[in-house]
Amino acid sequence: MTTSHVRVVLEPAPALDGLERAVASVARVRADQVVIDSSCDDCGRPHGKPRVSSPRAPDGSEIVVSKSSAGGLVAIAVSMDAAGRDLGVDVESRTSVSRARVDEVAFSDAERDLIDDEPAASRALLRTRLWSRKEAYLKATGRGVRLDLTTVDLASGSAADAVIVDVPVNDPDLVLSVVLLGTGPVIVDLTD
Repeated sequence: MTTSHVRVVLEPAPALDGLERAVASVARVRADQVVIDSSCDDCGRPHGKPRVSSPRAPDGSEIVVSKSSAGGLVAIAVSMDAAGRDLGVDVESRTSVSRARVDEVAFSDAERDLIDDEPAASRALLRTRLWSRKEAYLKATGRGVRLDLTTVDLASGSAADAVIVDVPVNDPDLVLSVVLLGTGPVIVDLTD
């Protein structure tokens, strides 16, 4: 089984050309040679899942990308050896997620039970980790938040159809998750 590598760049927002620069760095091309298509599958407008039209990975497959922002930072994930498997990344601020109060609409029964059973001192971190995993998973699947979020249960930290990686960051307020659809080992390298 082949190991997939994902590079995550964490940089100050707004990184308007960050996606192109990250792909260019991994693919070893100039940023102006990178073509990103963000057309929505439903309406065609440019707010859909970003796809790299050019360049291609060495095996001819698509270079996969994902992007997220929180806490004044942008996280950009890039993989050249995912062999067509979709990728999702999410960075979340523990402070922001704690204020959102979305447990009833965002989490499954098992996830809410896990949060309720967590000691008060670490509950905000767990809530943020669960939300970050879910957002990254939804980005990888391309479904976004258009479905009933309570039907997606990642309380166990895993999904049958994906590999979920919790990536440690130096900021105690931030949580970063990477999801690659499919099975097999995934190595995540963080550059900040």
